[in-house]
Amino acid sequence: DGSTEEHPVSHLKIDDIVLVRPGSSVPADGIVIEGEAEVDEAMVTGESKPVDKTTDSPVIAGTVNAGNGSLRVKVTAVGDDTALSGIMRLVDEAQRSKSETQLLADRAASLLFYAAVTVALIAGGAWTIYFGEVNTQVVAMVVTVLIIACPHALGLAVPLVVANTTALGAENGILIRDRQAMETA
Repeated sequence: DGSTEEHPVSHLKIDDIVLVRPGSSVPADGIVIEGEAEVDEAMVTGESKPVDKTTDSPVIAGTVNAGNGSLRVKVTAVGDDTALSGIMRLVDEAQRSKSETQLLADRAASLLFYAAVTVALIAGGAWTIYFGEVNTQVVAMVVTVLIIACPHALGLAVPLVVANTTALGAENGILIRDRQAMETA
């Protein structure tokens, strides 16, 4: 009957018509069927200026009506089918993927851990024999060997470099889906 009702976003269905007022965010992906406004899509596309939206223009869930006009939007995707959900899935996959260099560093760090413990035990045994008993100097030598031979620097360095590279790419508008591809490039 032309009136508006408020509903939670979780109740939206495809082909519903929603009213997006100035300052409100778009609740689901859709197509503008009536109205004109500028929509701030920076969080999704990185576009710094609001984009003009008129009849038949697509809108993306999570963007904000930054203009003075209202939009009537016909919902085309909800929940996990929205563009924003797709981007979130890609980011999650990118964060979970590991390159060959990371896997190699993880293996090397685990082997170095066992080597460091073995060398520390040998040093502890040698100093115990030298002093004839376990004393503070023996413990200090064992701890010193463990600290110096600690493989954690290697285990932390590679993921840190990958995280910094991914962040630097994101700042420049590049989403890295597969770290192996980045390593190959």
